[in-house]
Amino acid sequence: MSTALMPIDPSVSPQQAARILTIRADLMPPEIRESRRSRVTRSVVVVLVVATLAVLGAWYAQATIAKQNAEEEYNDTFQSLTSVRSAQKTDELKALVEYQDGGTTLNTELSAVMASDLSWTNMLSLIRDRAAGTKVTLSQIDAGLSEQAAGTSTEASTAIGTLTITGTAENKRVVADFVNEFGDLKDVVNPFVTSVTNSGTGVAFTVTISITKEALCGRFTTDCPSKGK
Repeated sequence: MSTALMPIDPSVSPQQAARILTIRADLMPPEIRESRRSRVTRSVVVVLVVATLAVLGAWYAQATIAKQNAEEEYNDTFQSLTSVRSAQKTDELKALVEYQDGGTTLNTELSAVMASDLSWTNMLSLIRDRAAGTKVTLSQIDAGLSEQAAGTSTEASTAIGTLTITGTAENKRVVADFVNEFGDLKDVVNPFVTSVTNSGTGVAFTVTISITKEALCGRFTTDCPSKGK
């Protein structure tokens, strides 16, 4: 606002009197300034809020799309897994299931048929283990089952076969010790020395032993001491 002031002093020259003085004054009330400042602040806040909401909206939209893609992938995977399981229960594994069932049936039949079989591996291991505790040297073991092996007798002492053992030892006492090793067994009974002859370094002997039904145990019988081995 510019105001021309007339000189009071008469001594002031006309040039000085005609000079226009520049005077500036802030006559705006403080409440108007505060109102304007508040409007500016509100505008800035509104802009920041709008920008924040826009960023959140974009992030939410992106997260929604990613979630939908993940759900679609999960559904496809689950459908594929369901299809594979369904196929496994039908034709693709039918042959395998039949084979497994056939194997179980075969083992059951073999267990029944070979229940009266004799594990010669166990029998020979038994003889060798008894010989290991003495000083005899086994040279030959002959064995055979009689027709009674397939009979119906349940007496443990019934002989179903015979073992013939030949070997060498230092003397007759060692042979007697070897025979005594079979005294506490149930698989074989009645060990008997059939011959003892002198040799250059000791004696040669022959021993016969009876095999009992306690030794019967087939490969597919699991209730025998050898577990079918």
